[in-house]
Amino acid sequence: MELKRLLIVIAIGLLMMAFGVGFNISYFSDVAKSQGNTISTGDFDVDISKDGSRYHDDYKMFSFDNIKPGENRTFEFYIKNRGDYSVSRISVEFNVTDIEAGKLSSAEAEVDDTPDVGELSGEVRIVDFKVTTPKGENRVNAIIGKSLKEVNGTSFLIFEGSLDKNEVLKVSVTLQLSPSAGNECLTDEAKVGLSIYAEQ
Repeated sequence: MELKRLLIVIAIGLLMMAFGVGFNISYFSDVAKSQGNTISTGDFDVDISKDGSRYHDDYKMFSFDNIKPGENRTFEFYIKNRGDYSVSRISVEFNVTDIEAGKLSSAEAEVDDTPDVGELSGEVRIVDFKVTTPKGENRVNAIIGKSLKEVNGTSFLIFEGSLDKNEVLKVSVTLQLSPSAGNECLTDEAKVGLSIYAEQ
């Protein structure tokens, strides 16, 4: 008889559990949800300008014609942080190609033994390279005094610090055709490309 009662109690307990009646059952419940959460990245972007008014990814900065020995020419440009992050380092790389721009003149032909390749980049020196930051002006001494031929393909650090969103650097570069440049440079042309590299 005791076994029968025990089995009945167990059966009733199982039925109560099956129908949600049991120990530690809460009749109140609630759910809080957080949906539509996102993770995204911002833009990292620097652009250049000739005068500081309109900025571009690719823009011609200068064209110096009929430069003569000993003459200096200066070009300026601006670098703007147009992205969403601060820029900590900016480097510039010169990419220079020498060409014979025209037919060899008789004066050039007497001294130029490479009629298919120009010599101008070896005679054009960087005599000043200034960078004006929001905090002041710096000279990039690693570049000053070198010829365009010497800096060709080399990257130089021109800024290190924090250039915040919408802040601008002004860069001023002065080039000089060597006073000792000779007739081998006549009718020569140096095509100069600048690549500006920014790092977060």
